[in-house]
Amino acid sequence: MDPSGLKATQQGLLYQIHIGDEPAMGAIAASLIMDLSALGHTLKPLIRDGYVETFADPDDRRVKRVRLTPQGLAKLEAAMKLWQIAQQRFEDVVGRDKAEKLRAALDDIAALDFDLPPAS
Repeated sequence: MDPSGLKATQQGLLYQIHIGDEPAMGAIAASLIMDLSALGHTLKPLIRDGYVETFADPDDRRVKRVRLTPQGLAKLEAAMKLWQIAQQRFEDVVGRDKAEKLRAALDDIAALDFDLPPAS
Protein backbone atom coordinates (compact mmCIF):
# COMPACT_ATOMS: atom_id res chain seq x y z
CA MET A 1 0.00 0.00 0.00
CA ASP A 2 3.00 2.27 0.45
CA PRO A 3 2.94 3.60 -3.15
CA SER A 4 -0.54 5.03 -2.54
CA GLY A 5 0.79 7.32 0.17
CA LEU A 6 -2.05 6.26 2.46
CA LYS A 7 -1.85 4.45 5.76
CA ALA A 8 -4.07 1.38 6.08
CA THR A 9 -6.30 3.28 8.52
CA GLN A 10 -6.70 6.10 6.00
CA GLN A 11 -7.57 3.70 3.20
CA GLY A 12 -10.17 2.03 5.43
CA LEU A 13 -11.60 5.39 6.35
CA LEU A 14 -11.83 6.53 2.72
CA TYR A 15 -13.57 3.26 1.87
CA GLN A 16 -16.10 3.66 4.71
CA ILE A 17 -16.86 7.20 3.59
CA HIS A 18 -17.28 6.01 0.00
CA ILE A 19 -19.70 3.19 0.80
CA GLY A 20 -21.51 5.30 3.39
CA ASP A 21 -22.85 7.83 0.88
CA GLU A 22 -21.92 11.00 2.79
CA PRO A 23 -22.17 9.38 6.24
CA ALA A 24 -22.41 11.22 9.53
CA MET A 25 -19.18 11.28 11.51
CA GLY A 26 -20.87 9.37 14.34
CA ALA A 27 -21.82 6.56 11.95
CA ILE A 28 -18.27 6.30 10.62
CA ALA A 29 -16.83 6.23 14.13
CA ALA A 30 -19.25 3.48 15.13
CA SER A 31 -18.50 1.37 12.05
CA LEU A 32 -14.76 1.65 12.65
CA ILE A 33 -15.12 1.19 16.41
CA MET A 34 -13.42 4.46 17.28
CA ASP A 35 -14.45 7.55 19.18
CA LEU A 36 -15.19 10.87 17.49
CA SER A 37 -11.95 12.51 18.61
CA ALA A 38 -9.88 9.67 17.12
CA LEU A 39 -11.90 9.93 13.92
CA GLY A 40 -11.29 13.67 13.79
CA HIS A 41 -7.56 13.09 14.27
CA THR A 42 -7.52 10.53 11.43
CA LEU A 43 -9.56 12.79 9.13
CA LYS A 44 -7.32 15.87 9.52
CA PRO A 45 -4.59 14.84 7.04
CA LEU A 46 -7.21 13.59 4.56
CA ILE A 47 -8.98 16.95 4.73
CA ARG A 48 -5.66 18.80 4.49
CA ASP A 49 -4.66 16.81 1.40
CA GLY A 50 -8.02 17.49 -0.27
CA TYR A 51 -9.34 13.90 -0.25
CA VAL A 52 -12.26 14.49 2.12
CA GLU A 53 -14.52 17.35 3.09
CA THR A 54 -16.92 17.76 5.97
CA PHE A 55 -20.22 19.61 5.89
CA ALA A 56 -23.24 20.19 8.08
CA ASP A 57 -26.23 17.91 7.52
CA PRO A 58 -28.86 20.00 5.72
CA ASP A 59 -31.64 18.59 7.92
CA ASP A 60 -29.79 18.84 11.24
CA ARG A 61 -26.95 21.35 11.33
CA ARG A 62 -25.61 19.76 14.54
CA VAL A 63 -24.66 16.63 12.56
CA LYS A 64 -21.40 16.74 10.63
CA ARG A 65 -21.20 14.62 7.48
CA VAL A 66 -18.21 13.56 5.41
CA ARG A 67 -17.75 13.01 1.68
CA LEU A 68 -14.93 12.17 -0.67
CA THR A 69 -13.76 14.83 -3.07
CA PRO A 70 -13.07 13.83 -6.69
CA GLN A 71 -9.39 13.73 -5.71
CA GLY A 72 -10.26 11.46 -2.76
CA LEU A 73 -12.21 9.08 -4.98
CA ALA A 74 -9.25 8.86 -7.39
CA LYS A 75 -6.90 8.19 -4.44
CA LEU A 76 -9.21 5.47 -3.11
CA GLU A 77 -9.45 3.81 -6.53
CA ALA A 78 -5.65 3.78 -6.85
CA ALA A 79 -5.27 2.37 -3.33
CA MET A 80 -7.87 -0.34 -4.01
CA LYS A 81 -5.94 -1.46 -7.10
CA LEU A 82 -2.84 -1.83 -4.93
CA TRP A 83 -4.92 -3.69 -2.33
CA GLN A 84 -6.13 -6.15 -4.98
CA ILE A 85 -2.52 -6.77 -6.06
CA ALA A 86 -1.50 -7.38 -2.44
CA GLN A 87 -4.42 -9.77 -1.91
CA GLN A 88 -3.51 -11.71 -5.06
CA ARG A 89 0.13 -11.97 -3.97
CA PHE A 90 -1.01 -13.25 -0.58
CA GLU A 91 -3.19 -15.91 -2.22
CA ASP A 92 -0.32 -16.88 -4.53
CA VAL A 93 1.94 -17.48 -1.52
CA VAL A 94 -0.45 -19.17 0.94
CA GLY A 95 -2.95 -20.62 -1.52
CA ARG A 96 -6.55 -19.68 -2.21
CA ASP A 97 -8.04 -22.22 0.20
CA LYS A 98 -5.95 -21.08 3.17
CA ALA A 99 -6.59 -17.42 2.33
CA GLU A 100 -10.36 -18.03 2.21
CA LYS A 101 -10.24 -19.91 5.52
CA LEU A 102 -8.26 -17.09 7.14
CA ARG A 103 -10.73 -14.47 5.88
CA ALA A 104 -13.66 -16.55 7.14
CA ALA A 105 -12.02 -16.91 10.57
CA LEU A 106 -11.35 -13.17 10.74
CA ASP A 107 -14.97 -12.45 9.77
CA ASP A 108 -16.13 -14.74 12.58
CA ILE A 109 -13.87 -12.98 15.07
CA ALA A 110 -15.01 -9.54 13.90
CA ALA A 111 -18.63 -10.58 14.42
CA LEU A 112 -18.05 -11.46 18.09
CA ASP A 113 -19.49 -9.19 20.76
CA PHE A 114 -16.54 -7.93 22.79
CA ASP A 115 -18.58 -5.64 25.04
CA LEU A 116 -17.08 -6.32 28.43
CA PRO A 117 -18.45 -5.19 31.78
CA PRO A 118 -16.61 -2.22 33.29
CA ALA A 119 -13.63 -3.04 35.45
CA SER A 120 -14.42 -2.84 39.13
